[in-house]
Formats: sequence, structure tokens, C-alpha cells
Amino acid sequence: MISKSVSIFLLLALFSIKYSEGQSCPTGFQLVNQNKCLRVFAQKLKHLEAETDCSYLGGTLVTIKTAIDNRVIANIAANAGASSIWIGIFCFATGNTTTCYHDDNSGELTYNSFASGNPAVTGNGGCVYMQTSGKTSGQWLSAPCAVVGMPFVCEVPMTVADPTCSHNYNGYCYTGSTEMHLATINTTYERAQSICQSKNSDLVSIHSKQELDFIRAIYRNSGIQQIFVGAQAFLPDTFDWSDGSNWDFDYTDPLATSKGNCLVMDLSDRPNNGMWSQTDCQNVNFFLCKRKIGDATVATTVATAETTEAVNPKFKRASRGTLEQLSYLHNFLSFFLAAIRNELLDFSNCNSTLILAPGTITSFGYPNTKPPITTCTWNIGALGPYRVGVYFTDFSVYNAVYVYDEYGNIISSVTGNMRPFQVLGTSNVVTITHDSRFDAAYNYNGFSATILPY
Repeated sequence: MISKSVSIFLLLALFSIKYSEGQSCPTGFQLVNQNKCLRVFAQKLKHLEAETDCSYLGGTLVTIKTAIDNRVIANIAANAGASSIWIGIFCFATGNTTTCYHDDNSGELTYNSFASGNPAVTGNGGCVYMQTSGKTSGQWLSAPCAVVGMPFVCEVPMTVADPTCSHNYNGYCYTGSTEMHLATINTTYERAQSICQSKNSDLVSIHSKQELDFIRAIYRNSGIQQIFVGAQAFLPDTFDWSDGSNWDFDYTDPLATSKGNCLVMDLSDRPNNGMWSQTDCQNVNFFLCKRKIGDATVATTVATAETTEAVNPKFKRASRGTLEQLSYLHNFLSFFLAAIRNELLDFSNCNSTLILAPGTITSFGYPNTKPPITTCTWNIGALGPYRVGVYFTDFSVYNAVYVYDEYGNIISSVTGNMRPFQVLGTSNVVTITHDSRFDAAYNYNGFSATILPY
């Protein structure tokens, strides 16, 4: 009879076999169930700390979508000496799995292994961990995110093996200008793109928050403040990726005021760096090249599954084929809205059950010149790996707009007429309230804000 330890060893060896057709995992990761690249971390970290470590690798805490995955992941963690692990799920309400979301932006749970009485957000918090030993092995439970430390498992996309590539992610190789032994490592957009193309690459396009996090990690502690990304405007404020890929992800800074036909990515030490802003293409910047490795069929599949809509709702993009129609529609709507400005339907999301970033909120009736009297509450969340950033793009109120953290502590309290500003949440849950009873009486028109994960 084969012993239990030998059985587990054989099971893990089977699941560690690399795919044929060139698919593999990045260095340090193990291929599991032919669809997951996983790595166990034994150190005990709080949830946000664990998520941050995974993001440096371009991944998230492990997502579990089948009973087979659940069983094998429990075995892998137990074999590494972990009796419990953080997993990539966050829940916003007690006893309701429809309010639980995967970290990888794939939506609500379609499979769960919650223990009886879970998720138990009230009292325990919205973070989720898995027991990996004993009778409760494989069961999920709720835990306070900022209190408990435990081991964790990171998951990154599969890629294609390339021994010449230092930064290998999701079937692509990334090379920074500082790694190219160039005479000039920062240059204009056109020259940067020419250098990339001479190396069978293009200036980098970005298609998910995880990819953006991977790029941020490349420049971590480098001292570089910004880089060109591979986008150029074909109409004012309307960009395309220069490599011809779809504009299926947008992380444009809602508060940016600079103008230009190229984009730069912020790599400063601010906590919500990574956002993009416009710049003159003739400015000189560092840059990053990106090339597909081989056929990289895995990259196309994963990117399509990860991103189905733009991250920043303030900056929706349109294809060239629809621009003429949109221009006509814009002119019609401008006339129509001006005629009924004082009878606008409300799109404020006031008193919604949950607004999941990315999104937008406004005061009730905004931008009506005489906003109606009402008290609004906005409950806002982001996926488990990210915190909530609130970017007020227009602000004119008599009574303060209050922003609270998940424990009810005031983060921000602002009133009056303000230039655009940001409020950064301390976790992935914030609550905003506003009482508009005096706005109209004192000629204040309300506020509008873009909500982004960071």
C-alpha cells in the first residue's frame, strides 16, 4: 500500500508537469492542474501585506473555482507546513456568497467551500482564508483582514518559457531602457518606439491591473519617476495602443491636467502610483519595451478573460469606426441635455447597496443648478487586492462630504468650492455621506467623483 506522504508527492509531481506547446510558469512558481501557476509563502502576513507581495509578482492571492483546485491547493499548502492560508476572495456581506468576489476580476463566486456560518463578515471581516489540515481541511472561513497574519499562496498567469527574458509575464517579455546598454536611456516617444521595434518589440501596452502592478514592480526602488507607455492620441484625449492591441484597460489619472498626444506612467513613491497622464511626445522619458514570446497563445487567452471593460469609467475609449457616429450623438445630447438640465434623471448611485470600483458617483441630481434636498450614502468597495481611491473631479457643496473607513472613522471631511482632489481609503471599503439640504439655497451645485482601485 502506498503511504499518504508518497501519494501526495506523486500527486504534486503529476500536477507540476509543464504544459506541452511551450506553456510554463515563471521561475519559482509551480504549474497546478494544468491551469494555475502557484507559489506558497510560509511567512505569516496580514491580508493587505500578502496581497501586496503577490502584486509585485503580477498576481493575486490564489483564486479557487473548482473542488479539484480546492483540494490540490489545500494539499500543497499543508505539504509546505501551512495549516491555514489566505485565498483570493473578499466578501462584503455576512451569509451571502453573491457579495463575494475573486481577486482576479473574474466576478462573483461560482464555487465555494465556506464552512457553516460563513462568510461571517459582521464581527470577523471580509477577508477569507482556507483551513488546510484536520477535519476542516479545504473549508473557507472569514477573518479580520488587518489583524490576523497567516501564510498565503500567490497565483500568476501562465507564460511561455524564454531563458533570455528577465521580466517574463503572461506570454510577454519586458525590457526597460535602463537594461539595454544604450548611449541614451531616456528619449522622445518616436525614438523610444524605434528602439523597441529594432528589438522586435513595441513600447509597452497594458491590459490589466495585474500587468500594471507587474510593471510597477520592475521599477520598484529604481528612482525612476515615470516612463512612456505605448499609446498615442489619434483624436484629442482619445488614445490607441501603438502595438495595435485593444484598448481594454484604462488607468488614466482623473485629476491629471497636462495635455499632449502621448502618455506617461507615474512611478513616483505615492501610494496610488501607476496612473497615466498626457505629455508632449517630444519630451524625454525612460521607456519600457514589450514583445510577445513565441506564439504566446496563453497570453491572449488570459488577457481576454481578465479584462472586459475599462478600469477608469471617466475615460471610455471608442474605435475609429464609431467616432463619426459618436460626434453626431454628442452634439445631439448636448443640445438635449441643455434643454432639460433642470429635469435630469438621477445617475448618482445615491443609497446603492454596493458600488464596486471602478465606477462614478455624484451628489443627487448633479449637475442640476438647483440640486434637490436629500441625504445620500454610498457604500464603495474594491476587489480584495486593492484599496479604494476617490477622485473628486467637481466639488461644490454647503454641507461637508464625509468619507469613512470600514470601521466608521472619518478619513476626510470637506466643504465649499474645491478644486479637484483625491481621498485615498485605507482598505478596500469606504463609505461616503452627503446632506444636500442647503446646496441649492446657497448656489452650490454638488459633486462628481471617479472611484478607482489602487
